[in-house]
Amino acid sequence: MPEPSNLLQVNPDIIQRLVDLARQIDSQEFTGIPEDPEVQAGSAEVVALTEQEFDSTADEFRSIINDLDPEQQQQVVALFRLGRGDYAFEEWEDALAEAREDWNVNTADYLLGHPMLSDSLTSGMILHGYSVE
Repeated sequence: MPEPSNLLQVNPDIIQRLVDLARQIDSQEFTGIPEDPEVQAGSAEVVALTEQEFDSTADEFRSIINDLDPEQQQQVVALFRLGRGDYAFEEWEDALAEAREDWNVNTADYLLGHPMLSDSLTSGMILHGYSVE
């Protein structure tokens, strides 16, 4: 594996935590509470717990993103787009430029709105030469 690039200015441990949370979110099936709880006695409590876990995981993801300064948030978005295949590694500066143009205070929700978020962040980190567990 190549040496990690010095282009990424976000702590890799933070990205790893975001990947872990995104994996949890990606793997959850959010189904909601059944309309007729009598039909599936007891299952509404299980589904409500799943909702709570989803909300807690998403809230932690949002909190981590919101604690980053705007430049770091832009780097996470560029990393996501790089890993998704929107850019080649050689186009990192272009990915950053687009992330800067698109930046707003809703970065976390933007990221959470994409399926396979964890895979894209992982791929972006790998392209930067980092190992992701």
